[in-house]
Amino acid sequence: MGRLERLLQKCWKLKEPGAGTAQEYYDALRDLGHQFLKLYLQKKIKIGEDAIQVLTADDLLNIRGFIKETEKYFPEMAGNKKDTLPFTEAIASCLTDFYTIIQESNKGYHVSYYYYRGDNDPKGVPGAMADLILKIFYICSIYDIDIETVMIEKYELYKKKYNENEKAGG
Repeated sequence: MGRLERLLQKCWKLKEPGAGTAQEYYDALRDLGHQFLKLYLQKKIKIGEDAIQVLTADDLLNIRGFIKETEKYFPEMAGNKKDTLPFTEAIASCLTDFYTIIQESNKGYHVSYYYYRGDNDPKGVPGAMADLILKIFYICSIYDIDIETVMIEKYELYKKKYNENEKAGG
């Protein structure tokens, strides 16, 4: 999902009563307008009759791209490299993120629901899961773990096992 779609979804959720403040809604609409104009001026959006054709493949980050980006921008671990952050400590730090996911799920909201508290940082189970995934991507980056290749191999293996199970009547 691209930035434009995330902004559209954020605006849609914030328009609901009690979902956020008027200022948050205004800021989200302003960000949406800026992103739309930017993409239009870059000729990445084409407006036709009652339809918008969106974005090129260049705007989509793959997993490897996310991993590279997290090394630059991951807020809690920025500046930590393998020489200052032992692998076991990096992995152990993920346990607090799992606990945050559990805490968010215990708040009574549906697990797919996310919300904002004035800082444009998505909260809820999806927000906590995103924090965990980004932390794992950061760890993969500083330890040169090619997680994308392994994920693809695992996916293909699971798909093969599923298809074999289906053929066997399972």
